[in-house]
Amino acid sequence: MKWFYVGIVSLGVFMVVLGTTSVNVAMPRMIAPLHTDLFGIEWVSISYLISTAITMLTFNTISGMHGFKKVYISGLIFYTLGSVLAGQSHSLFEMILFRSAQGIGEGLIIPSGQAMIQMSFSKEERGRAMGIYALGMSFAPGLGPTIGGYLVEYISWRAIFYINVPISILLLALGVSFLPSYHVKSQKTMFNIWSFLALSCFSVSSIVLLSKGEKWGWFSNIKSIYFLTISVLSFLIFLLLETIFENKLVGIEIFKNLEFTLAVSVFVLVQGLTFFQTVYTIPIYFERIRDLSTFQTGLHIFPYAIGIGVFSLIGGKLADKINPAILIFSSEAILMITLFFFLSNIDYYTPKHDITLYMLLVGIGMGLFFAPILKIAFNSVKPELMGLSTAIYGYMRLIGASLGTSIATNIITSYSAKNFDYINDSRTFNSVGFRLFEEKFDSKILAKAILYKFQMLISEAYGVTEVFRFSFYAVSFSVIITIILFFYIESRKSKNI
Repeated sequence: MKWFYVGIVSLGVFMVVLGTTSVNVAMPRMIAPLHTDLFGIEWVSISYLISTAITMLTFNTISGMHGFKKVYISGLIFYTLGSVLAGQSHSLFEMILFRSAQGIGEGLIIPSGQAMIQMSFSKEERGRAMGIYALGMSFAPGLGPTIGGYLVEYISWRAIFYINVPISILLLALGVSFLPSYHVKSQKTMFNIWSFLALSCFSVSSIVLLSKGEKWGWFSNIKSIYFLTISVLSFLIFLLLETIFENKLVGIEIFKNLEFTLAVSVFVLVQGLTFFQTVYTIPIYFERIRDLSTFQTGLHIFPYAIGIGVFSLIGGKLADKINPAILIFSSEAILMITLFFFLSNIDYYTPKHDITLYMLLVGIGMGLFFAPILKIAFNSVKPELMGLSTAIYGYMRLIGASLGTSIATNIITSYSAKNFDYINDSRTFNSVGFRLFEEKFDSKILAKAILYKFQMLISEAYGVTEVFRFSFYAVSFSVIITIILFFYIESRKSKNI
């Protein structure tokens, strides 16, 4: 029966993560119906991230009071209502409001689902269970552009929200009927509202800064400095409050668990600065540079999702038999080879099917990563800290995603401009080649316009390769932490013998 619980929980996680990537695909189509512009439509995504992050900060207290099952069911209700109402939105304000409701749903679904799986299985079985859970978590981002692209192109962008409703209703019925009522009383009896407000302020200002910083020109703009100041001050206030109050919102006891702390660090580096950067960057390459439709882009990314799906299950099974850190090494090795030798060398002319093959390799690497890192992170966590640990893990996933996409945007923009100027300085309109090109179009202005457009595409392609080069360095750094993690796990095993 416990494997049935995993299925219910994993389907819920799959639904909310799929919804996130599908909505990102549809956002350009929402601009006109919602009477907004490119600057306004970004808040459809930002509001969702903010509400999810803030909700996760309350999860430990809420789950301690009501139990994981009730929290999971409440998350499904929020997400279902948010989906229905978002599909009916006719203004940007309505969309932001209802996307925030969806974000509250995700903020309750993901940590409660993770906690229920951890509580249902022994340490010896958690690898396979987390492999299935990771399948839902990691398969969805690869599948989202395909499903989202199809719905947007052939039905309506509103269908992206409505498709969640029948799945949510099914999950509500199954969850109420079958999920066990896990109720682990947390060590905290009262909710620390002041620490919550300080950390919420840090979360909001950080996510807004990471999401809008590139557009504002980073620290050359007073808005970026303003939000950075708020972020730093609120975090310092949070740390001060956590030392003053006896009843802490987070507390440092969870971070004394070295396995958990190291695993979360590796997770942020690999998932945030590799996984999310790749999922974010490849659609830009296919759609903006290679001029593919959203649906065609999704089809080229689909093998990546297949790789994740198959190897999440393999990784989960192996994580119960060998040191999970070995699987993480294997994952990092595949990612490093793919990023350094293949993806960081693509350009405008690279065959599309070659890139699809490279993405399959990334999918295989990420598939081997999720189950073992989840097993390491939660295997040594005490039951009374399970709610807190899953909330922290989910919170860091959001911060990592925001950081990864922000860095990717900044790299693409800055290196595209740099390469454009370099190409601009290297060519001349007085060359024989350009004169022949001009004669073909019988217009110097048209020839220049076409050449400038092509120059921009070439420059952006080089910008994309720099993102993958940065991801390679992030994975390389994660290897160092994984080595420490490996020897720490082995030393604990030898002490227990």
